[in-house]
Amino acid sequence: MLFDNLAETLLKGGIAPRHVRRYLAELREHLEDLTAQQRTAGYEREDAGLRARALLGDDDELATAMLEQKQFRSWAARAPWAVFLLLPPVTAIAIGVPLVGSLVLIAKFFRFFGRHDAPLPPHWFQSLASGLVLTSNLTMTPLAALLFVIIAERQRLTLIWPLAATLMMFVLVVHSNVEFTPPHHSQLGLGAGFFFMPHTWMIWAQDWQIITVQYALTLLPILWLYRRRRNLAA
Repeated sequence: MLFDNLAETLLKGGIAPRHVRRYLAELREHLEDLTAQQRTAGYEREDAGLRARALLGDDDELATAMLEQKQFRSWAARAPWAVFLLLPPVTAIAIGVPLVGSLVLIAKFFRFFGRHDAPLPPHWFQSLASGLVLTSNLTMTPLAALLFVIIAERQRLTLIWPLAATLMMFVLVVHSNVEFTPPHHSQLGLGAGFFFMPHTWMIWAQDWQIITVQYALTLLPILWLYRRRRNLAA
C-alpha cells in the first residue's frame, strides 16, 4: 500500500507510531492536493498521480525530514532499557491492584478483615476471593509481558528488549494470596519479590503449580513475536 515502506522506515527509526500515523495522513492529503492540481493542469489520472508523487518527494527524503525531528521519537526508542527493564514489574503489579483492591473494598464494607475477633467470611466471599486471586495470579505477568511485546512490535524494536521484559517477569515473582484459617484468621495480600529471596522461595513452595502456569502463559507473547519475526524474514 501507499507509504508502507516509509512507515516501516520511520518505525524502525524510532518515531512513535502515533506520529507516524499523523505524518502519513498529512502526506496522503498533500498527495491528493498535488494530484488534483496536476489533473487541473490537463494531465490524465495516471500521469497526474505519477507527477504528484514525484513532486511530493521520494521515501528517503520524506523519511529524513521526519527522522530529523527528535521530539517525535518514542520513549521505547529513546530509552529502551528504562521501558523494558524498569516498567514491567510496576505494570504487573498495577494489573493486579484492581482485582485485589476490589476484594479489599468488599472485605472492608462487610468487615471481613481488619478486626481481631472477626469471624471467617461466608463461603460466597471465600469463593469470590479465591477466584479473583487466581485470576490475578494468572493475568498479572502474562498481560504485562504481552503489553511490552506489543510495544516492541509496534516500534519494530529488536527482540532483545521484549525478551528482557519477559525475563524480568521471571526474576520478579508477583503474586497474590488469600488465606482463610479457622477460627478467626483471614489474610489477603499482593506482593512481589526477587526469586532468590527467602520469602519468595516460600511462595514458590506453596503455590508452585499456579506460578508454573503463570510463567508458561508469560512466555507465550515472546514466542509469538519470535515466530512472527521468523515468518516475516523467511
